[in-house]
Amino acid sequence: MTEFLSFAMNGLVLGLLFAVVALGFTLILGVMQVINFAHGVLFAFGAYFAFTLQRFVGFWWALILAPLLVGIMGLIFERLVIHRTYGGSPLFGLLLTFGLATALEEVIRMIWGKPGYSVAAPLFAAGSLNLGFMFYSKYRLLLAVLAILIILLTWLFLEKTPYGAIIKAGASDSEMVMALGKNLPWMRTFVFMVGSILAGVAGVISAPIWSVRPTMGTTILMPAFVIVVLGGIGSFWGSVIAGLIVGLATSISVMFWARVSDIIPYVLMAIVLLFRPRGLMGEKSILEV
Repeated sequence: MTEFLSFAMNGLVLGLLFAVVALGFTLILGVMQVINFAHGVLFAFGAYFAFTLQRFVGFWWALILAPLLVGIMGLIFERLVIHRTYGGSPLFGLLLTFGLATALEEVIRMIWGKPGYSVAAPLFAAGSLNLGFMFYSKYRLLLAVLAILIILLTWLFLEKTPYGAIIKAGASDSEMVMALGKNLPWMRTFVFMVGSILAGVAGVISAPIWSVRPTMGTTILMPAFVIVVLGGIGSFWGSVIAGLIVGLATSISVMFWARVSDIIPYVLMAIVLLFRPRGLMGEKSILEV
């Protein structure tokens, strides 16, 4: 039972991490109708920036600064190239961002080298904590708390602020938002930057668990995409619920049959889409065009 609880806890932590990555992905896809395959490499840049900054400013400042740097990268990419895909074929945006991701992965190798690096957890979160029924990693618990906090802050921003209301309206009917006098290009730039920041935060907090390596963005990208589709395109809580389901299923499957754990997310997506083509909580999306 203790072993099962350990795997279940790992699954919850993994699911929360997946959810943070997927929220940035689904914001961009829902509002801008762009399948952003550069999202994974922004996750990797968040981890690498934090890896570099922690030597000078410590964990907490790296947690703040690294995602902001990733957000600035996202803003530059959106203004220079991504905005050219709006209103065009979804395939064009997918190919463009895929090419951008491939190029940026090579940039990582040029700057930090090909080998991976292990990242130590901050001293205050090192070691294990006695939960009464088991010992569990302090850092994984910290990661779970940070992920929940990020998810709640993102939800509060979308639900309780005027900017969040405009973003949600833009996801439903961008032309109407523009007709009402709102600056749609600025909104899209802002959403892309927020999505990039979420990817960067996830990269920072995942680094001590997964270590940093050039391919980590590719590794996280497909599970994030599966979670967005599984939860429903543009659905905030759909992405969170799907992230938890995928994280738990993947982790528990390792306990019983480790070889199938990598295909579990795709099997879950196939089963759900057979009965709910728009995902658990989704509505009509770009994937139906």
